[in-house]
Amino acid sequence: MDWTNGKPGKGRAAVRRCVCGAGFPMKYILNSEWNRLWKRKTTWVAFLSIPVLLLAAASYLNTQNAAVNPDLAQYTVAWNFPVLGLSEMLFTAFQGVILLLVSLSVTEEYQSGQLRMVLIRSFSFSQVMTAKYIVAIGAMFMYFILYFICSHIIGFVFFEKPDEYMRFYYSVPVSVAEGISYNVAFYGLAFLTMIVMITVFFLLAVISRTTTTALGAGVGFLLLSFTYPQILNFFQELINEGTYMRIFFTSIPMIQWEGLTLMLSENKEWLYWNLLILFMYMVPLISLLYFICRRKNAFI
Repeated sequence: MDWTNGKPGKGRAAVRRCVCGAGFPMKYILNSEWNRLWKRKTTWVAFLSIPVLLLAAASYLNTQNAAVNPDLAQYTVAWNFPVLGLSEMLFTAFQGVILLLVSLSVTEEYQSGQLRMVLIRSFSFSQVMTAKYIVAIGAMFMYFILYFICSHIIGFVFFEKPDEYMRFYYSVPVSVAEGISYNVAFYGLAFLTMIVMITVFFLLAVISRTTTTALGAGVGFLLLSFTYPQILNFFQELINEGTYMRIFFTSIPMIQWEGLTLMLSENKEWLYWNLLILFMYMVPLISLLYFICRRKNAFI
C-alpha cells in the first residue's frame, strides 16, 4: 500500500521519484557497480595479467630486434616499447578483456537474477545500465594507465635507451621527451577506439539472453571486423587507393592495428577520417542502447 494515499502500486514509484529527485541514486549505483566489478576474480586476473602481456611482448620484440636495423622505426628501444607493446596486444588481448568483463557484468547478472535484485531497490534498468557502462569505461581507463606505466618500466629494463630514435611515418628521429609525448597521444587515441568497442560489446550484452550468446556475438563482431578488410585485398586493383583505405578503416580493429600510427604520422594522414568513423559508430550505437534500455524499463 502507498503510505500517502492508500492506493497500491504507487509506493515504489514515489520512493523512486523521491530518491532520484535528491540526485543520489547515480552516485550510489556507480559506487555499487564499481565495488561489484572488483569483487569478481575475472577483473583481478585481467589486471594482474598486464605484466604477463608486456613480458610476452618484450620477449617477442627482443627476438625481432635481432633481424631489424636499429635505424628503423620497427626497432624496439625503451622509449617506443610502450607503443609497440600496446600495438601487439590492443586488438587481441584488450578486446578479450573488455568483452569478458562486459558480458559477465551485464548478461551474466541478468541471467543469474542478480540484476533483478538491484532493480528492486527502486532503480530503473537504464540507470543501472548507465552505471555499468561508465564503470566499464573507467575500468578500461585504469587498465590503460597501468599498462602505460608498466610498459615504461619493462621497456627501461629490457631495451636500449638511446637519446634519439625513429618513429613510424616520420622522416627524422625524435628525442626522448618528444617520444613520451607521442606515447601519450597514441594511448589516448587507442583508448577512444576501446570506448567504441566497449559500446559495441555493451549493446550485444544487453540484447543477449545468455553469457554464451553475448561472448559469441562479440567474437563474431571481431571476426567480421578482421575478415572483410582482408577480403577487400582481393579487390584492391579494382578500386583506387583512397577508396580502399577509407573502406579498410571502417573496421575498428584495423584502425587499432594500422590506423593509429597513420593518425599520428608527420602529416597526420587519416586522422580526421578515422575520428569520423569512431564518431559514426558511437552516435547510432549510443542511441540504440538508450532506446533499448528505455524500453526494458517497462518490462523488468
